[in-house]
Amino acid sequence: MKKLLFPFFVLSSVALLLVFLNRSNKVKVFVVEERPIKKVVYASGYVKPVNYVIVKSEVSGYVQEIRVKEGDKVKRGQILAVIDPGPLLASLKEAEERLKLVRERLKEDSDYRKSLQEQVDIAKRNMEQAQRYLERRKSLSERGLIPREQYEEAKRSYENAKSEYKRTLAIYEDAITSLRSEERTLYASIERIKREIERYSIRSPIDGVVLNKYVEVGDYINHMSDNRLFSVGQDKEKEVLLDVDEEYAGMIKEGMKVFLSLDVYPDKVFEGKVVLVKKELDKNKKTVEVKALANLPPEVPAGATVEANILVEEKKALVIPISAYKDGYVYKYERVRKVKVPVKVGQQIDGYLEVIEGLKKGDKVIVE
Repeated sequence: MKKLLFPFFVLSSVALLLVFLNRSNKVKVFVVEERPIKKVVYASGYVKPVNYVIVKSEVSGYVQEIRVKEGDKVKRGQILAVIDPGPLLASLKEAEERLKLVRERLKEDSDYRKSLQEQVDIAKRNMEQAQRYLERRKSLSERGLIPREQYEEAKRSYENAKSEYKRTLAIYEDAITSLRSEERTLYASIERIKREIERYSIRSPIDGVVLNKYVEVGDYINHMSDNRLFSVGQDKEKEVLLDVDEEYAGMIKEGMKVFLSLDVYPDKVFEGKVVLVKKELDKNKKTVEVKALANLPPEVPAGATVEANILVEEKKALVIPISAYKDGYVYKYERVRKVKVPVKVGQQIDGYLEVIEGLKKGDKVIVE
């Protein structure tokens, strides 16, 4: 990157360098005058649409469908493309069919539920019958009409019938509970698969215009690598992102004027202002990103190259040609003679030196 520049050093009027011809000595002199100078920092970058985004895929697969083209206006959430979800559709169909079967079985009048209920009803009738038989045998035993052994046998039969009823009832309840649990699991699984399939529909994250389309139907997308599908942004509102060397980053402030040159408009300079100076250094490029806004033509393409000069200081200063300066001294021309005068100079500016001390406005210095 180019370093600190001063392209806006103002030398108005006719010219500061004047030829003063002394008739006897024919000496060239320069009349020292105070002139406005503008100190700028060079930066380079590119044009970016406002709200510019690169749309990528979170999943891998083949592009099945593309629903937009460059220049189309899109809304946030609108589907731009569809990636083939592959086996997910088969998994969804299988889960939905299983859920349908489970819900059919859970119906009160389903054959499956009737079959389970029938086993419970049979066991219950057997238990009730055994209970009545036990009660009769108990009565007969208490009156001494039957042996005690017959009563005990009837009691064991009743306990067995009772256990069988509890067992078949538990089987029924467990089956229903299991079906309801499976219903919930299948429903959750279906919703999860649907959400996963939804990720295969690539949507625009913002309102804007499709600026570029990077894929075609049939392309394979690997979400683990660079998988740009589209770029979306505002087609009219533009901003400029600039890189400033870290050496000068501390000089840049929000609100400063910036003068922009674009390769697509080589004969124009656009004036804008700095709106953001990022607080983090790019460690690889050793630069700080600066954002600027300017009234750029709406047809400026995204990514257009920009060179910029950021105005960091504007002041008036005395200047002399470099050729008048000799190792800390200049020769003033006074009454047809030259006088050696020490001077303190500042920045070198486009062939001139800024005078800090030693000269005043109107002094004439000899130029070789």
